[in-house]
Amino acid sequence: MASVQEISPRNLGAFIKLIPEILQEKALKEPFHFYGIEESGEASGVIVFKDSKEIAEIMYIYILPYLRGTGVVDVVLSDFFVQLDSAGYSFATMQFVPNEYPVLSHISKRFGFEESRLDYAYFRFTAQDVLRCRASSFEPQGIIRVRYLPPDKLERLKKLVDKYIKVYGDKLLDIKEALPYSMVYLEGTEPKGTLIVDVPQFDEEITVGDMKRYPEPGAYDITLFFVGTTSQKAPLYLLSGLCRILEKELPPNAIITSYIPEGHVVTLFENILGIKGYHEVLAKLDLGGL
Repeated sequence: MASVQEISPRNLGAFIKLIPEILQEKALKEPFHFYGIEESGEASGVIVFKDSKEIAEIMYIYILPYLRGTGVVDVVLSDFFVQLDSAGYSFATMQFVPNEYPVLSHISKRFGFEESRLDYAYFRFTAQDVLRCRASSFEPQGIIRVRYLPPDKLERLKKLVDKYIKVYGDKLLDIKEALPYSMVYLEGTEPKGTLIVDVPQFDEEITVGDMKRYPEPGAYDITLFFVGTTSQKAPLYLLSGLCRILEKELPPNAIITSYIPEGHVVTLFENILGIKGYHEVLAKLDLGGL
């Protein structure tokens, strides 16, 4: 019989190998909670959520492969949600792209989560897709690497990024070292757009909120964020600049994801790359209604 309970110092040793190191590190700075799944007395899975006042934000669900598809997850989650309700939480939430995370989509529908579509499109493609796209033949005019920006233009770029997206606002202080492949589109001498190219560590595991997934064996894992002007030239020239980087500096089997606010740039990416962008959903469960 499967069961779920909060991980304590007493049983941490049995579950520690199932918890990704990145989540263990984040728990030192953020209010993360870890629950362990047991089946026949064996540590068989974990559930990780972040405490956000009355909301439990589910960040990670893992169960050993041999138990998948057996119904154990449904049984365990039924008990887990009751425990959250008893602990004083009003809601449980998950963020995910249904096409990328069918298991989370199943959980959402199985337990009656209320889903709302977020205004971001999520793309997943390979370096070869970029190298074959129409932008590969364009000359990347007005493009410069972020690491070569003079200090005054770097400050203006930071303000531009903070205006459009919060994910990298604090990271831009060290962008020259942290994001070496990122590029800027200049009109004259002014930064008007940027393609943030983030290369996560290989040991990062899948988390819902961070939109991470398991990279294919031997593949480089790259995340793109485009921010700034929505004029056609900027994203086209930035994509053509990315083609040059992929050809010379990154492996052809690189897996690339991009997370772009709904609008003109999404349409442009779909037309240029020939790849559809999928939308993330926010799923919310009223624990009081169980």
